[in-house]
Amino acid sequence: MNLSFRKKKPVPEPEQEKPWVMVANEFDVDKELELSPIPVGTKQVKDPKTGKVETHIKMVSAGNVFSGVSIEDALSKGYGATVKYWNYYISTGVLRKCINMIANFTTRAGFETTIDVLDKNDNPERPEYIAAKETIDEINRRVNLDYILLITQIKRNLHGNCAWEIVPSNDEYVVSELKPLRSSYLIPEIDDDGNFLGVRYSGAMDEWIPVERLLYFNVDSLENDRTSLLGISTVRSIERNIKIKKNLERDLLYAARAMWAPIIIYEADTRGLTPGEKATLFNNLKTDLRPGATVITNRAVIPHVTQYRPDLNSLIRAQERQDEEIIGNYGIPKALLSRERTMARATLEFSIRAFYESTVAGEQAYLKRQLERQWYDPITQELGLSDKIRIRHEWRPIIDPQSDLVVALIRGFEAGVINSDEFFRRLGWELDRVEPGAAPPEVGNEEQL
Repeated sequence: MNLSFRKKKPVPEPEQEKPWVMVANEFDVDKELELSPIPVGTKQVKDPKTGKVETHIKMVSAGNVFSGVSIEDALSKGYGATVKYWNYYISTGVLRKCINMIANFTTRAGFETTIDVLDKNDNPERPEYIAAKETIDEINRRVNLDYILLITQIKRNLHGNCAWEIVPSNDEYVVSELKPLRSSYLIPEIDDDGNFLGVRYSGAMDEWIPVERLLYFNVDSLENDRTSLLGISTVRSIERNIKIKKNLERDLLYAARAMWAPIIIYEADTRGLTPGEKATLFNNLKTDLRPGATVITNRAVIPHVTQYRPDLNSLIRAQERQDEEIIGNYGIPKALLSRERTMARATLEFSIRAFYESTVAGEQAYLKRQLERQWYDPITQELGLSDKIRIRHEWRPIIDPQSDLVVALIRGFEAGVINSDEFFRRLGWELDRVEPGAAPPEVGNEEQL
């Protein structure tokens, strides 16, 4: 008998399952603290098929260059600082209060217009001069210039720039309205000599608004080029502080929950379970179990409780430190923001005066110069009086007339220690006085932008 024997294959022993842990933490500190990208240049590109000319925006972030057909295209893909800064403004209370505080102090007292004759022998009370001033005052009222200036200050600090389109009128008032423009759409253009020509703006007629129909304001335009004319947002220098503050707020929320909900590590015996059953068990443990819940199972699940004791005082102090950096960036006394626990009346008055003289007065001087050059001078020219008078923008005083500073200056003026020009300069009321006989500036000259 011929018998054949087959060697049986050894049955493998069940492989012991290796332990594993799933940790969900997708937070990237380096990426989170990266500064937002800013536009660095523009160029005109002509489509060879359609012949359409497009403006391409180049933006840089952490060494990466992005090019899009518009700033909005770049912003839609996550590039560009202004959209993120708007989110900071609406979600960070201390930032919003600082920006609004500066805008409020700068514009809240209102303004007056005065007549400055270019010929020192001329009479500023001539009827045609008074009529021109009344016309300009009526235009200011119709366009709601007080509110325009308040919004301008907020947008300048937030975006680095703010622009309004001057809409002409067919009646005797020359101007119909000031139309707001979105800062993220603005693309300033200059000629070969560095003169500001206007802005390319998506949605405008021919995608273009010339300087003659434009009120344009920005912050810290240090160079005379298109990128610099976009301005620098005051939020950029404290962007990391805002991000750190947001991270600390998140940590504080987690710590508040962890004070009563300890961290629990569940040790589950999944031997003999199919992959699908294992996934179901892990999902149930991760999503369904909450402190105080009743758990019923026919599998071995051993909990290991880790008590979490967060240092709330350190978290709160760290948040306050970031608030101080944000407030310090704008030079606002903490007492005005209800962040100073105790402050003597004399110290508070000194802080408010210092805030006015160091921050508010400078903002008012800038707005005054730009308004007189871009707003009042063109209207005066339309009225046919540009060679006779100049309309000046005068801010009303925001300091109490009975304050120590005003009283001291009045006594100094009465004693002959200071003259009238020095008196007004000290109060910031005449920061840009024009000497009689001085020629009005060129309307198209935008060097101060």
